[in-house]
Amino acid sequence: MDLEGKHVVYVADCGGIAYETCKVLVTKKIAKLAILHSIENPQAIAQLQALNPKTQIFFWKFDFTMTRSEMQRYFDDVMTQMDYIDILVNGSTLCKEQDVDATININLAAPINIITCVLPYMDKSTEMGRGGMIVNINSVTGLDPSPVFCVYSAAKFGVLGFTRSLAHPIYYDKTGVAVMAICCGPTKTFIRHTMKAFLEYGQEYVDKLKGAPCQETAVCARNIVRAIEMGSNGQIWLADNDRLDIVKPQLYWQMSEELIEYMER
Repeated sequence: MDLEGKHVVYVADCGGIAYETCKVLVTKKIAKLAILHSIENPQAIAQLQALNPKTQIFFWKFDFTMTRSEMQRYFDDVMTQMDYIDILVNGSTLCKEQDVDATININLAAPINIITCVLPYMDKSTEMGRGGMIVNINSVTGLDPSPVFCVYSAAKFGVLGFTRSLAHPIYYDKTGVAVMAICCGPTKTFIRHTMKAFLEYGQEYVDKLKGAPCQETAVCARNIVRAIEMGSNGQIWLADNDRLDIVKPQLYWQMSEELIEYMER
């Protein structure tokens, strides 16, 4: 996808991977960028604007724990500024193993609710929609289980399941909205946070992570944008250091021919 002139909505924070990704996006000459997050960061917004004064940048303070109906009112307001949406980037993340509800809500429930709110604006079968792309920023712990971040990993596995389900042709052929996921390896920003293992037996492993060699957020951000430019419906990408590869999930179960015939009647 050629990003020049596109209208992008990025739901995440203004630091770390999200900020670095937005920096790359504005250099691609996107026309509009809407950022939604719970913490205001005027300095970051000003720095993004300075990179490309021609890109219109908007910010909304956003609570990821809102109900879907409350979120809808936010996105109704976003549409008054954006006119239409070409790309939705879901980048919310939280790794707090001792707060199961928050970790599941921020990493899984919130992206699902956000997509549910935004998809009608993008659906080409509606008057407002032009088709486009939904990008779920995920984690490598959604590809392979984490022995210490068990709740976080469970949520990220859920994101991949939702992504793959929503990318099915029964939706894509009608909406024209491609859905893909980018699974990022650990970044230096992520491991600097104070984190606890799900069970105390894993804490020693978590503590060692602080000194582990991890990718810079800027490197990860460049790969995220590359994946968006090259990506298509249903793809899952792995972005870790200089590595950017397509992941092909293995199918363990498929409908029988008899069941397929029944469903197609």
